[in-house]
Amino acid sequence: MVLKYTSKRPDEELDGIQSLEDHFKGHQPGDVLAVVVVSGHSIVERLADGARTATVRIKQIEPVTGADAQTVRTLLAERYEQRTGNAPLALEGIEEGADELPSIPWGGEEQ
Repeated sequence: MVLKYTSKRPDEELDGIQSLEDHFKGHQPGDVLAVVVVSGHSIVERLADGARTATVRIKQIEPVTGADAQTVRTLLAERYEQRTGNAPLALEGIEEGADELPSIPWGGEEQ
């Protein structure tokens, strides 16, 4: 079974990523750490064989910066290692110890 994700975005007041629209419009925007709440959305059962597929959606999402970003980065690495038994992968575009989201120059060019 494969868990599916809906494309439905969180309600306006629960969607903290909207404030990053300009960041993601930039040339090669960096990754952003975030905390999310995932909720069940639907379950579909095939009549032919009774197989069930669950779909989830992001109910709330908030970007994380500063000291909290390091905490989230550490938790993410620990959970990945616990789940897979593998050493955590480096997150590209998220610098260790970065306090704020990267600034996005106008037009994606260095100034």
